[in-house]
Amino acid sequence: MNQYDVDVLVIGGGCAGVAAGITAARQGLRTLLIENLTSLGGLMTNGYVTGPAGIIEGLCKELLDRMKAKGLLYDTPHTPAVDPEKCKFEMETMVLQSGCRLLYGMHAVDVVMDGANIKSVVCYSKSGRCEIKASIFIDATGDGDIATAAGAPYEVGDAEYMGLNLAHTMGIRMSNVNMAKFRKAMGDWVAENKGYPEHMSLAGQLLDEAVENGDLPYRLFPGGLIYQIPGTPDEDADVTFNVSHSFYNHNLEVEDLSRQIVEQHVQNQWLEEVYRKYIPGFENCRISGLASLPGIRDSRRIIGEYIMKDSDIAAAVKFEDSIAKFPEYYDTHHPTSGYWGFRHHIHSKEPIPGAVNYKEPCDKAMHPFCPPEEGSYSVYQNPTGYCDVPYRVIVPLKVDNLFVVGRCVSAQFHAMAAVRIITICMSTGQAASLASKICLEKGIRPRDLDGKIVRQAMIDDGVPLDKAPDGYWAHLAESAKDDMDKHEFVRLRGDFMGVRLPDGKITMRFGDVKKPGAV
Repeated sequence: MNQYDVDVLVIGGGCAGVAAGITAARQGLRTLLIENLTSLGGLMTNGYVTGPAGIIEGLCKELLDRMKAKGLLYDTPHTPAVDPEKCKFEMETMVLQSGCRLLYGMHAVDVVMDGANIKSVVCYSKSGRCEIKASIFIDATGDGDIATAAGAPYEVGDAEYMGLNLAHTMGIRMSNVNMAKFRKAMGDWVAENKGYPEHMSLAGQLLDEAVENGDLPYRLFPGGLIYQIPGTPDEDADVTFNVSHSFYNHNLEVEDLSRQIVEQHVQNQWLEEVYRKYIPGFENCRISGLASLPGIRDSRRIIGEYIMKDSDIAAAVKFEDSIAKFPEYYDTHHPTSGYWGFRHHIHSKEPIPGAVNYKEPCDKAMHPFCPPEEGSYSVYQNPTGYCDVPYRVIVPLKVDNLFVVGRCVSAQFHAMAAVRIITICMSTGQAASLASKICLEKGIRPRDLDGKIVRQAMIDDGVPLDKAPDGYWAHLAESAKDDMDKHEFVRLRGDFMGVRLPDGKITMRFGDVKKPGAV
């Protein structure tokens, strides 16, 4: 087996790892990226979560721009969608063009330590056992596997949900979908405001009817993600489809992971039949692909130099060492409830300045183990602002030459449920590699590096961290401010925010969805 001794070893070829590998190699560092599957992209490609949420900046923007230039992007103001198979090719090309070496079929299983430093990562492949040495290691495994092996502390779940992980979704690809008919039916439903606040979408309402009629055994989720594959015709489209859900999950236990996967294989077959019968545009749909990577949303959360707080998001906290901007809502896929689906709020005994503070009691199913303290506020992010993600969350405690990037950075339960999205994952990977270059040049540990220097390096690398969000996000913030000033706040099923208009109708989100630039 060949032996490797590099400047930077990136473990994991998901979105965060791809961004890290490309950035490190472009900085002139001898870089190796290892991946245990046979293609790159993680959940964005192999998991069929093809629409990156959040602000499209940095390496994520470069990737999408390249896809768009080739006609491989379904371009929308929010969550533009890629062709998952072609995106695998594009990511691989970008990695190799950067000069980053790439090895597939490499399973990282352990580390060799030298005090507080990782000396090498132990891997197995068809070539046998090998140890890969590096000066700096970037854990992009999604589960903090290398950080844990090296002795970095971590958390799983939280007290309120008794250590459970977020609900898990298994993506599929569906063919023969009339998306033109589907979009028209959804648009007509929104225009008529049928179902709010009980249902967040026409599909959610019709799936409940399927349950009532005995065609679906139980509620799976009040909505879902359906992205059209670029280049497929509207009247006969392929889509990536993320609707199935498993609950009461323990995502570090192989038997439970296997249960979830099998459960969602069955659910997706149910959904194919139910969508054919109930959902306009899906009358002829068929499953044509099964994700090769399960849609796990969380497992370990590494304890870092800073733990991003749930309240940081609600209060739109800004950090001097910011490496990313987060404008979305909490995305806590409820650990136990297929009725609620999402939880988009936290609780506070006192109102949080700058947030949306709401005092209506929560449904008991939202808090099955631990009801909120009496008199507490339900606190939502203010849609007129955004929070920052600080550099310190990618620097784990107790290990001196390691960065952790992607969905397992240092954050509390609901904060992680927010910042685990693809755009943030790619930003953390990019920041880790820029920081690696500086650390190696200065001969310092990542924890000794001033994060403000990393922030400036991101700006110099083309990420506009010094500018407020523009385009869609600026429009949404402006229209949300107008709504908050004039209208009543309403909680919708799925825990979405909405407003009651003067004519009594309820919109699903702040801002008029018919305004230019919105979707």
